[in-house]
Amino acid sequence: MSAGRGRERLGSGESLAVTRFRRRLLGGLDLPAGRGRWALDVGCGDGLEAVELLRRGWRVEAVDLAPHPAWAGLARRHRGRLRFSLADDRALARRRGGYGLVFQKDVLHHVPDPDGLLRSLRRLTAPGGELWLLECNRRNPVSYLHLTLLGGHQHFTRGRLLALARAAGLDGFRLWVREARVWPMESTRLQNWADRLQDLFEALPPWRAFAVYHLLCWRKPAEHSHRSGT
Repeated sequence: MSAGRGRERLGSGESLAVTRFRRRLLGGLDLPAGRGRWALDVGCGDGLEAVELLRRGWRVEAVDLAPHPAWAGLARRHRGRLRFSLADDRALARRRGGYGLVFQKDVLHHVPDPDGLLRSLRRLTAPGGELWLLECNRRNPVSYLHLTLLGGHQHFTRGRLLALARAAGLDGFRLWVREARVWPMESTRLQNWADRLQDLFEALPPWRAFAVYHLLCWRKPAEHSHRSGT
């Protein structure tokens, strides 16, 4: 249950490639404002996505299978607002719920029982809270080459994600795609040229089917909605 293995092919969390990738992917997410509430970041890797949640007003409980060297420094820097701990899918199944935001990126396809993990994430989401899933699109040619063929990642198709969400009872979820532009180059000039080239491709209607990420968002009904039957 780790988001880090795919990023290792891009470089460290401080690399230009990963920084621009994260900025483009996360910067376009319409995440709710935290207002001091607690969020859960599942498969947090180096913790930098958790830091993005901090910027949006959340306090964050970040979990992964193994500790990352960056955790200690980030926890000290954001004392009281960011906590790291170890947990696998079985531990999450035992964890109590109540998080205003549950966030996972590049985790679901790693676990042996994605159906079970998704049901756990649904339960951990507080009434009125949101569950966000970010998963690579198996149809994207770049990620398919260097993550599926070379790295063994079995990413999901749109159809598989739809089936998982429905089986987990995520009624009313939204599923769409976003291009994150993964360019493993440590040159700003080359990154800018690659962006201009991709601008041309993204203007073509068929391109959307091959965008690198699937994004899924589900809002858990508030408790009063259950009681009133709305």
